[in-house]
Amino acid sequence: MIDKSIPYIPLIMQKDDVGVYPRFFLPNGYEFVFYKDGDEEKWSKIQTAVGSFASVEVGTQVFLRDFVNGQALKASERVIFVRDSSGEYIASAALWDGDNYGRRLQRLHWIAVTDEHGGKGIAKAMICRLLDLYHELGLNDIIYLTTGTRNYPAIKIYEKFGFYVYDGEESLFPELDSAQFTERNKAAIELVNKMLNK
Repeated sequence: MIDKSIPYIPLIMQKDDVGVYPRFFLPNGYEFVFYKDGDEEKWSKIQTAVGSFASVEVGTQVFLRDFVNGQALKASERVIFVRDSSGEYIASAALWDGDNYGRRLQRLHWIAVTDEHGGKGIAKAMICRLLDLYHELGLNDIIYLTTGTRNYPAIKIYEKFGFYVYDGEESLFPELDSAQFTERNKAAIELVNKMLNK
């Protein structure tokens, strides 16, 4: 769950050594399935359950914006779910184009696991599956993700896979100049470290 008790400051994490990462697998009773038409509400329910949206309707609109409308990529090849033994969809993630670096790069996007299924290694298995997918698609540049201070437990997981917080001086957010970006990034890193070391 997202910790809304602390300020939200966005962060970008990147991974340069895309061929090196640990192996994690889904626990027994869970399986990966790719998105198919009509699954946007399942995605939205997962994201709403973890606190990303105020309602399923808002989440569905975001799904259509990010993964359907005007997109060259096919969600059916890039958006994955985890389904439990009862058929319930309990987690989702995507490998998608991003342009924060001023060029098209792949990013891990909208990674979420519902609270009832947390702590079982499902997020790690999803990240591993997305990195596998990255190679299956023949990609070979850096890969990145956007996160934020309120998602500090996830940052620790990303670090296990070799992601690190981008701490360069060049702003990766168009609304900030380099000095503003550096200052905000430093504050975000300090807050995350404080929360992880409580």
